[in-house]
Amino acid sequence: MTTLKSIPLLLIFPIVFFINDSVLAQEQPLQLTSAQAIEDFNWLRFSLEYVHPRLYKYDSKIAVDARFDSVRAQVNNGISGLDFLALVRQVNASVRCGHLYTIPQGQLEKEVLSKKVLPFQIKVLEDSIYVLHDCSNASIRNGSSILSINGVQSKKILTSILPGIASDGYIQTRKLRLMERYIYYPFQGFDLYYHLHVDRSDVFKIEYLEYGTGKKKSVTIPGISIEERSKLLLKKYRIDSQAWFKTPSPSLAINEQKNYALLTVSRSFYNKAIDPDFSSFLDSTFYALKSKKIDNLIIDLRNNEGGSEQQQMELMSYLYDQPFRLYQHIYLSHLDFRPLRQVIIERDTSNLLFNNDDSYMRKINDHLWINNYEYSDNLMLKPPKANVFKGKLYVLMNGTCFSSAADLVADLKKTTTAVFIGEETGGTYEGPTGGDAIVIQLPNSKIMVRISPNIQLGYMYQIHPVGRGVLPTHPIKYTIKDVVENVDLEMELAKALIQKSK
Repeated sequence: MTTLKSIPLLLIFPIVFFINDSVLAQEQPLQLTSAQAIEDFNWLRFSLEYVHPRLYKYDSKIAVDARFDSVRAQVNNGISGLDFLALVRQVNASVRCGHLYTIPQGQLEKEVLSKKVLPFQIKVLEDSIYVLHDCSNASIRNGSSILSINGVQSKKILTSILPGIASDGYIQTRKLRLMERYIYYPFQGFDLYYHLHVDRSDVFKIEYLEYGTGKKKSVTIPGISIEERSKLLLKKYRIDSQAWFKTPSPSLAINEQKNYALLTVSRSFYNKAIDPDFSSFLDSTFYALKSKKIDNLIIDLRNNEGGSEQQQMELMSYLYDQPFRLYQHIYLSHLDFRPLRQVIIERDTSNLLFNNDDSYMRKINDHLWINNYEYSDNLMLKPPKANVFKGKLYVLMNGTCFSSAADLVADLKKTTTAVFIGEETGGTYEGPTGGDAIVIQLPNSKIMVRISPNIQLGYMYQIHPVGRGVLPTHPIKYTIKDVVENVDLEMELAKALIQKSK
C-alpha cells in the first residue's frame, strides 16, 4: 500500500514544453464518436465527484449535477477533439479550483501546438485587449487597443474565454494574468483560450485603435506558428519566452544609502543548474540585512506560480518572530483510489490504497478525512531564525502569485504588518486545494486532468472573504501607457513609501 506520509506535497508542478517538428507534424483532427465522448465525460464526472474535496464549495450539488447533465447532453452526437477539450476546460474551471489542470495529450496536444497564432502578444487591462510586440509585417504599434478579431468584439472575446480558465474561488486577477502567460502553451495562455473558445482561423482581421494617434485601423494578417513567433520576439525585441525558467531565483539587491533591500523570488521550482541553494542564500541574505542594519525589505513575488512548501516555510522563519507552521489541518477526500485504476496515470496503479495503519488520517464522512495528529512536517511548529527580520516589509504581488506563493502572502498578512502592493493574489487566503495530485487520462481524447484530493487549511486562519486572495493595501492599476513605457508601478510605490517613512 502507498504510504500517505511519503507523498510529496508540491502545490504546483513544473512542466516545460519544447515544440519541435515531430510535435508539429500534421495529422487528421481528432474526432470522437458519441460513445467515445460519453465514455470520456462519464470518467471525468466520476473522477471529479470521487476525488475533488471542494466540488460543492461554491455551488450546491444540485447546481453541479445540472451542469454535468447539460454538458453530457452536448456530446450525445459525437464531437471534435478540440470542442470536447473546450467543454472539459469549462467543466473543470466551473469547480473554481486553480489546481485543477486540463492538459491535452497525444493527438490533441499536437493540434493545439501546431495551430497558427496571432503574431503578437497581448495585454489585458480591465475589459480591453492591447497589442504588444507585433511580429507581423503590419507593424501594429505597441499598445494599440484591439476592437475586434475576425469580427468578434474584444469584450465578447473576453467573456467567451474567461469561463474556461481555472482559478481559485472568485479570483479574477489570475484569469487575466494567465491570458498573458506565454510559457505553458498546451494548457495556458491567450493563444489556446482564443483557439478553443472563440475562433480557429489561420488568418486574423484585426480592427484596432492605434496607440498614440487613436486612429481606427484595420489589417488582415496571417497567423504564424508558436515557434516562429518566439524566434521573431527574440530577434526583434530581445524577448526570450523562456526567460522565466532561466533567471536565477531568488536574488538580492541591497541599497545601503536608501536603507532598503529587494528580495526577488520569481520561482519556487529549484533548478540546481542556475538557482542558488535556497537555505544558504536566505542565511547569508538575512545575516547581511542584520549586519548592515537594513530596516526596509521589499519582497517581489510577482509571477511566482508557487511550488516548494519548504521554501515557503523557510522564508517565513526569517520574516515572523514567533513559532509558525504552514497548515492547521490537512484534509484528504479518500484513502482508496482503486475505483479510478482504469484511468489513473503517473502512479503505480498497484498502490492506490494509502497506508493508514497508524491512523494518521481520521475519517469525517464518506468523502473527507482529516489529519488525526500532527507529525507531518507542514503541521509542526518551526522556530524563527536567529536573524529574523524585524524591519518593515513591502510585498509586491499580482494574480500570478499562486499556490505556495499565494500562501506565503497570506501567511505574511496574518503574522506581520507588511504593506501589500499590486493586485489580488491568485490563490485563496484560506488555503489551497493543492498538494498531491490524482492524475487521470480520459481514454479516448487522451486529455489529462490533474485533480488534487487535498485541502490545506492555513495556520492562524482569520476571517476573510471566502474564495478570495489577499487584497492589496495599495491597489495598482496600470494604464497601457505605463505598460508601453515599461513603468514598474509596484516597485516605484514601494520605494516612495520607504522614502516617505524616513
